[in-house]
Amino acid sequence: MRTRASHLLLASLALVGCRSKAPAAPSSQPVVTQSVSKAAAGAARTGGVAIRIPAKGGIPRVYRLPGMAEVPAVVRGTLPPVVRVIGLDAEAEFLYVMAVGKDTAAKKAKKATPPRHDVLGLDLGSARVDTVATGVEQAALGPDGTVYAVDAKGRVVSVARRVRVAWPQPLPVVPQQLFAAADQRLIVADPPSLVTAAADQPATSRPLPSGSDVAATRWGDLVGVAADSGVVLMDPLGRREPAFVQLSDHPRALVFSPSGHRIYVARRTEPGLATIDRYDREEIDGIALPLPAAAIRLDPLGRFLIAKPAAGDSVWVVDLPVKRLVGSVPSAWRGDLPAIAPDGALLVRQGDDVVAYRADSLIEAGRAKGGAADLWVLTSWRPRGGYRGAFADADAPAAQSADTAGPEGPMYVQVSTSQNEAWSSEMAQQLTRAGLAARVLEPANPDDGYRVVLGPYPTRAQAEAIGRKLGRPFWIYQPTP
Repeated sequence: MRTRASHLLLASLALVGCRSKAPAAPSSQPVVTQSVSKAAAGAARTGGVAIRIPAKGGIPRVYRLPGMAEVPAVVRGTLPPVVRVIGLDAEAEFLYVMAVGKDTAAKKAKKATPPRHDVLGLDLGSARVDTVATGVEQAALGPDGTVYAVDAKGRVVSVARRVRVAWPQPLPVVPQQLFAAADQRLIVADPPSLVTAAADQPATSRPLPSGSDVAATRWGDLVGVAADSGVVLMDPLGRREPAFVQLSDHPRALVFSPSGHRIYVARRTEPGLATIDRYDREEIDGIALPLPAAAIRLDPLGRFLIAKPAAGDSVWVVDLPVKRLVGSVPSAWRGDLPAIAPDGALLVRQGDDVVAYRADSLIEAGRAKGGAADLWVLTSWRPRGGYRGAFADADAPAAQSADTAGPEGPMYVQVSTSQNEAWSSEMAQQLTRAGLAARVLEPANPDDGYRVVLGPYPTRAQAEAIGRKLGRPFWIYQPTP
């Protein structure tokens, strides 16, 4: 089991790695050449799948991205009618959903109190469906795979690594917004209070300014509030005083980058988005859009941003590294879609179907007929056993293309090397979850270690630029043919 110290260490590395200030000096190390397998030197993005959960109940279906080719009989467990998808813990292979409670039909027939919901966990490996909690009002999945469920009386149940814990103290309020943080903590946004709670300590409350939207970093170490004339940045643990970043227009919605170092803010009247540097606590270069945006979401790796215009049913797609508006596609906007998968595919609802586009070109790549009525999860999860071959065959062309991209590439930024494969894999996974394109390259011979790298990048200049932002020593690594 991971320790809290290791979580904080790796989270800090990821955050420092994405900070734009105080860069390290360029690497003085020579380019390292080493043979690696095609599997090890794959594309920076991982392959993705889309899981389709029947809203009326049934067996989830798995689609390979971006072509939306269904892989039959991958998931075998049967779910009741589903209200909302809470999230998927890809490492533990558990899909968590909020489903219609068993007594809902009877209550609805009698026109009794509003129906409650159950939180269920579907084991994707064994097909077993477990009930996490009943009568649930709010639920969330944390960055470490812990799922939380809160009932109408503020009572909390959490499940971490299959261990169920009923919290001894209820929350002081039933949350309007619930964020799951690191170290098995909960953050509750309920103006005028921001509540931080854990199973082993009493809840603490701090004043929360009223605002139109509240967002938190992936690890829950910072909360942003879209206040009247700017954004308030708050530490949920109270270690630092709140900071205020004034904007020229009233903020409407906001979202943190995967690493938490930037905040993208939609404005009420001005077109485009404002961008705030989390460390300097000031507005920096923004993003131009034709009209004001009503809602925004980010690619899990931070490459693409999608925004909903204040008027109309469409989705704007922005290439963040170059701040370029790729274009727009028609789509309804719901809790699960539109969204961008780990492989870079954009999935949207259009009519009765769910359509996959390549986010960098908005070329249609696949379509799931009749999928608009169901719920969707986009993930890098891969099924075990005999199904792996089907995914490997589809991913091979992309990996080969990435390896040969660019006249100098592929180039990697090496951040660590170790003879301990498990340690290296753990570090790469944590960096990936923090929004960095990390991977482990296997040793070509017994004397080489397992390299934790970022990339690949098509040129040495791009790799050096990424390395300088890490704020720590790095090496440029180039595999030999």
